[in-house]
Amino acid sequence: MFEVIPAIDLLNNSVVRLKQGHYDEVTAYDYSPIELAQKFEENGAKRLHIVDLNGARDGHLVHADLIKSICKNTNLTVEVGGGIRTVDSVHYYLDAGVNYVIIGSLFISNFDLAASIATMFPNQIIAGVDAKAQHIATDGWKHKSKTTLSDFINILNESDIASIIYTDIAKDGMMSGPNLEMLKSVASSSKSPVIASGGIRNQDDIASLKSIPNLSGCIIGKALLSNLSHLDHFLSN
Repeated sequence: MFEVIPAIDLLNNSVVRLKQGHYDEVTAYDYSPIELAQKFEENGAKRLHIVDLNGARDGHLVHADLIKSICKNTNLTVEVGGGIRTVDSVHYYLDAGVNYVIIGSLFISNFDLAASIATMFPNQIIAGVDAKAQHIATDGWKHKSKTTLSDFINILNESDIASIIYTDIAKDGMMSGPNLEMLKSVASSSKSPVIASGGIRNQDDIASLKSIPNLSGCIIGKALLSNLSHLDHFLSN
């Protein structure tokens, strides 16, 4: 079943959106993260995507307590990414009620460790594939690695991940529509189900994504935050 997954990005304990991952291009929203998660749930969301932006940039958990509170105060299936570089970090989140832990940069800096974590926690580790100009970006998208998108997908096919979240950085926060051709390529190359992220604006975009084989869902951030009055319309897909 195709899932529409609302996103909450956390920076300094606030709900924000970045433009193409730039920390100096921040839109802050006047919502309590817990209340926003509850609002998503009340309007039909079953799953929630959370990114600890401070953690992604700094390489360690920053909003762990807040994320634990979100899990405690909702019945959502929660996936979390940002700053997760150790087995202890994964343990913390899973013990806190998180259902899926997203690992991205660690797959580039220490693939063996990341792959062993995926094996250690079957069906609970999602690979974050964040691409810019056909290369994988790491550390809160501050750095562009030498690893190409196609090579990274092939490497991930050898691991025990539950799924992939593919983010097109050029589209993220731009409300310009997803890159459908690139998503088709990623989904067809991956042995694991793929979740799309970046640029998704409306129902038409969602319908286009639903038609792509091996695409199991999409993450929506800015479009939802800009249209909270139409939340149930988005989440009824």
